[in-house]
Amino acid sequence: MESGRSIFTPLDLRLLWGMSESSAKMSAVRMVEKGLMIRLAAGYYALNQRYNPHELANRLAAPSYVSFQAALFQAGVNFQARREIGSVATRNHKKKVGEVIYTYTAMKKELFFNGEGVVTREGVSIALPERAILDSFYFGYLPDIDDAGKLNKTLLAKLSALYPKTVQKKAEKLL
Repeated sequence: MESGRSIFTPLDLRLLWGMSESSAKMSAVRMVEKGLMIRLAAGYYALNQRYNPHELANRLAAPSYVSFQAALFQAGVNFQARREIGSVATRNHKKKVGEVIYTYTAMKKELFFNGEGVVTREGVSIALPERAILDSFYFGYLPDIDDAGKLNKTLLAKLSALYPKTVQKKAEKLL
């Protein structure tokens, strides 16, 4: 609990507890059996059901950052919660954990590794709403914008310069 994390892998547990890998795995299995931890998916554990699903999204496929509708909802730009957390990554991937579907869409590495518009808070990398909108345009998604007043139009225009011309044109229309 003192680590500030809500998601743990056997490697994390091994480092936290100062154990061998096999001992950490066995300890995790025993803690799950005793109800002291929960197993979310193969190799991913949480202390309880109050884990951060965005942290899990970052951990399931690394490197990645939460974007699209999930980032817009987190920022209060979109009011519609979904059972899907979309992220941008270096490869396409999809995984269901509990009732939530985690999807990862691969972006060109030059754009992905440009960290402008992506912040890390409490161990979670997430797109600012302006970058989430541009990411949506980049992949051909139509973002749901319920409160446009929460968008920084100057930042949206600045970040759009990083994207292809087709995305820039969509951003201009939005502005």
